[in-house]
Amino acid sequence: MALNFLISFFSIALMALLVSVNFRIGKFLNLSLGGLFAAGGYIAYFTSNPVIAVLSGLAFGFLLYIAISGICRSVIEATVLSLGAGILIERGLEIVHSSSYYYFVSFDYTNYLIVLGAVSYLAVFAAYISPAGLKIKFIESDHELAEMYGVNTKGVFSAATSLTSACAVLAGFFVSGSLAISPTTGFGYLISGIIVSAISAQLRQIGAVHYATLLAVSLAIAGLLEVLF
Repeated sequence: MALNFLISFFSIALMALLVSVNFRIGKFLNLSLGGLFAAGGYIAYFTSNPVIAVLSGLAFGFLLYIAISGICRSVIEATVLSLGAGILIERGLEIVHSSSYYYFVSFDYTNYLIVLGAVSYLAVFAAYISPAGLKIKFIESDHELAEMYGVNTKGVFSAATSLTSACAVLAGFFVSGSLAISPTTGFGYLISGIIVSAISAQLRQIGAVHYATLLAVSLAIAGLLEVLF
């Protein structure tokens, strides 16, 4: 029971973290995370190699960063582009694997989602207390002003997009053992992450405090779901 609760908690908290990092650093709502999560499940089915999941996520995230930097001039444009990328992933999975819409993997790495979630949050907290923490907060507060003062906003943006994309694919890889894998597997996880991130953003905190709030809200929602279901 306790293990299932932790899995539920970290599945919500991790996606909320990924959504928040993209929005606060990249200044867009990354709607491709759901498709990446689903892609992780297919990678688990066909390769059972988490390294491929990580590398695929990193490559996609970097390409998304390049596309947004080169094409988009606003939050809405970047968000729409990420939505298109997510839909492209899902439709691609449907076309390539249309002979069998659902897949089931023979192993179960779901418990590793707890490790991934914990490590991801620890990495974020470590980043904020490191010498680079003030620069990250600066980007959160005012992206344009931070760039004017010489902060490498592009480097931070590309790292954030690439790493969060890799985490989304790896999360889908780990959870695949407990799911019927389909191209829309990640949709519910993405929505839960957006909801938690939006609720936490109402407090208007920056830095590590915001991410601590994400954990608190995720814990409350996971507890509510445990009581109701």
